[in-house]
Amino acid sequence: MERDQLIDLTRRALKLARDKTTDLAPAQHRVDAQAYTSAERHDRDRAMVMASPQLVGYVSELPGPGAYCTKTVMGRSILLTRTADGSVKAFDNVCLHRQSQVATGCGSAKRFTCPYHAWTYDNDGRLVGLPGREGFADVTIRADGLTELPAAEFAGFLWVALDPGTTLDVAAHLGPLAEELDSWGIGRWSPLGEKVLDCPINWKLAVDTFSENYHFATVHQQTFATIARSNCTVFDAFGPHHRLIFPLNTILTLDEVPEEQWDPFQNMVVIYALFPNIVLSVTIANGELFRIYPGDRPGRSITVHQNSTPLDLSDESTAAGAQAVFEYAHATVRDEDYRLAEGLQANLESGARDHLLFGRNEPGLQHRHNAWAQALAGDSLGGQHRQ
Repeated sequence: MERDQLIDLTRRALKLARDKTTDLAPAQHRVDAQAYTSAERHDRDRAMVMASPQLVGYVSELPGPGAYCTKTVMGRSILLTRTADGSVKAFDNVCLHRQSQVATGCGSAKRFTCPYHAWTYDNDGRLVGLPGREGFADVTIRADGLTELPAAEFAGFLWVALDPGTTLDVAAHLGPLAEELDSWGIGRWSPLGEKVLDCPINWKLAVDTFSENYHFATVHQQTFATIARSNCTVFDAFGPHHRLIFPLNTILTLDEVPEEQWDPFQNMVVIYALFPNIVLSVTIANGELFRIYPGDRPGRSITVHQNSTPLDLSDESTAAGAQAVFEYAHATVRDEDYRLAEGLQANLESGARDHLLFGRNEPGLQHRHNAWAQALAGDSLGGQHRQ
């Protein structure tokens, strides 16, 4: 992001902090409680997420030819590789024979050997080894292989489509946000691993926790509220996506500093909501990624939490500090946001009230739900097209 834009966003954030207010939506908004509990809505949500481009990680997770990583998206295992020519490919991580996974974790490999019967594939997905070949006359070495999925590296991130018959157009999906996301460089920072939260809450409740900071003063009184202001947010929409700026508590000190000396990143956190299920958090030293998926029923979701850092992890103490920050953020989401949301889910399922109320001071929350509603009503999901 250009400095002029950062300064402008800082001005907006500083004014809100000074005035003790926040960007406001035009009106309050109601959402049906069944959006979080209905099996029919849950099935439609899953279809919406599956039909959308899948941001699955950072390009830095595939640092060079031969690198690979595995990802799980709504129970589906995906293998991503960087081939000899430097391109990224993705495959269903499913052996042609008995459907065992052919790879786990991340690393570097030229061959992937199924642990069940040793069928072997190269990092272009082609079958290159088949013990007992006489038993499989209809299988052809190098002609057959893993099912390939559309894949791309774009704006610093790894993307796949779950339908082999689609064209993946991430540029169309991100629209005007593409260049801005790429400018941060967080997808090229050093990755710090993945942590998974399997929680008894609807996936939209999980996403909701990242859509406003109105709750900071109460839910995060001893954690995030000691760092960032509560109920103070700069909001901008970009089609079905949006950006939030959370001012830090230090921002009011800028009143005493000339603008040319401002260091915006010392005074804000930038949160991106990418349709339909991605949250990105950008700070001066962290690029967090939350991939939030509907589970197998309305009251279950899976959150895959990743983090990256521009810091030099070759230094042991620096690496330990970066991991400690990652664990702190993860524990706060797990023990404060999601634990509270479990009670919300129970109340929603009880049927005690038939709706939720989103305030004018929660424009990000309103925008998220409006974007989902528009998509489910038949508007374009963007970014993928059947061939």
